[in-house]
Amino acid sequence: MGEAGTEERRDAAISIAIGVAYFALYLATLCPVVYWYDSAEYVTAAVTLGIPHPPGYPLYVLLGHVFTWLPIDPAVAVNAMSATFAAIAVSLTYVVCRQLGTGRAPALVGAGTLGGGKLFWANAVVAEVYCPAVAVVALVVFLLLRSRQRSRFALTILGAFVAGLGLGVHLSLATLGLGLALLVWAFDDPVERPGDLGRLVGKNGFKGRVQRSVAAGLAALVGSLIFLYLPFRAAQHPALNFGNPSNFDRFIWVVSGGTYKGWFDPDLDVLARAGAISTAFSEQLLPVGVALALGGLVWTWRRRPLECLAFVLMAVGNLGFFFSYQVHDLAVFFLPTTFVLCCFVAAGSQGLGDVIARVVTPARRSTMRRLTNGALVVFAVSIALGNFRAVDMSAFRETEKFIDAMVETLPEGALILNFTTPPEWQLDAVFGMYVQKVRGQRTDVDVVIPRAPDMIDAALQTGRPVYAYAQVAALVRGYELAREGPIFRVLGRRQ
Repeated sequence: MGEAGTEERRDAAISIAIGVAYFALYLATLCPVVYWYDSAEYVTAAVTLGIPHPPGYPLYVLLGHVFTWLPIDPAVAVNAMSATFAAIAVSLTYVVCRQLGTGRAPALVGAGTLGGGKLFWANAVVAEVYCPAVAVVALVVFLLLRSRQRSRFALTILGAFVAGLGLGVHLSLATLGLGLALLVWAFDDPVERPGDLGRLVGKNGFKGRVQRSVAAGLAALVGSLIFLYLPFRAAQHPALNFGNPSNFDRFIWVVSGGTYKGWFDPDLDVLARAGAISTAFSEQLLPVGVALALGGLVWTWRRRPLECLAFVLMAVGNLGFFFSYQVHDLAVFFLPTTFVLCCFVAAGSQGLGDVIARVVTPARRSTMRRLTNGALVVFAVSIALGNFRAVDMSAFRETEKFIDAMVETLPEGALILNFTTPPEWQLDAVFGMYVQKVRGQRTDVDVVIPRAPDMIDAALQTGRPVYAYAQVAALVRGYELAREGPIFRVLGRRQ
């Protein structure tokens, strides 16, 4: 027991050390101002305790609000929240890899492959939900694996509760449900060989497995009650109140995805999409990492078949659900699968060391193991070194330039038309949300969605300055536009 405790303390120290190291990297490359798109909206929601776009992200907003208590610019504070949870995710990935039976060096390789990966790192330096979501995934997996290893079902209940609560960070956690449910179902079933998996569907112990699964399900349900924050806060009319989920129908609309439910294409080119997703994983892990992950899948299946199957089910659920999702940043929705693959990278690194150890003489075995582990750790470090420049946001100032230009360009009482297209969303999240609702600047300017056909004409007839964020087709067809500063002024009807 004493030796085991010493090993755990060493692992805890190493996991903290690697987390601190990557946290330092993320802080060094952190975006020093508010960023475009959702980032500006999330900062606004965090400061105002408001409700961002569906599904509302209640836990993320509450955590972000806590970070805004830091004595720094609120945008930087919420950016730093991403860095904090990204570092936690890296730290937890190390201990999860150790729980899968890998050595310390292979576990470092798995954690480093996640932490230094381009996509993960890019989301660690701006206000985004994805790195906090991966941290929640890693924590839930850690708790469920530890629950099995220690035969402490209380940890399973805690893991289920955290999973439900974590839905308030990002709903992608739900797509991992089959794999997580398998770990709960098999809580006290020793599965040492693939053939032992058949026992999990047998009658022996079936009642106990059902009872435990129901208990875990209830714990997850209790955690998911975090979403009740949405109608409670919406009824208080916060400055940011997307969808206004103050009644039951609006609440269901928001938490079920709002307009994003329609962003799935059943007629998608399957091969093209599969190729694009494979390319994204290859960019995150590099070809060497992909090869290690494939080898790690085999290694884990032979030694930890239950955990292997659970991890595969997590990845299949995540990939399957978002496969036909139509967004420009699709790859970020697969970061939970990236976490799974990085755990397999660690297993593959362990397996590679095992193979090399078997083919060399006993006298050289220890030396070759150290050389192999050293080379693999260098590989993980090289990922971070190779991506540093690409993800470094420390010199980013574009949004500040845009804000200054907007403040200078817009005349008193101007009206900005927002047709809610993606190019407009990029700018409106910064000006219509962050600048007006967080900074309190240019509140004399109204930003409106032109729902009534004659609204634009009525505004022009009063002599009010009318602007548009972008040359939207619906506007260009009927009106003359001229660029003024970073946006466009509506001059009048086309002749």
